[in-house]
Amino acid sequence: MSNLASEDCMSDEWFVNRFDLYGALWAFCSRHHSGQSSRGYRILSLLTRLGYHPGLGLQQGRFETERQAEYYADLLRYKEKV
Repeated sequence: MSNLASEDCMSDEWFVNRFDLYGALWAFCSRHHSGQSSRGYRILSLLTRLGYHPGLGLQQGRFETERQAEYYADLLRYKEKV
């Protein structure tokens, strides 16, 4: 299981896994944002500006990698805590 909070954002692993992180963020924010003025919507816009475009599978609700699904689960657990 991954732990987003403990990963160093400047590590090589993070750089390699940012596709998975961006995908999980996209899935989470697209499913849980609360309108155009919400933080989730702003994150979706930021991902687009960073050049991230989700694949067709992710757009249809299927994760593209196992790590994306793990990151998404981490985000759901975090949401439940706050």
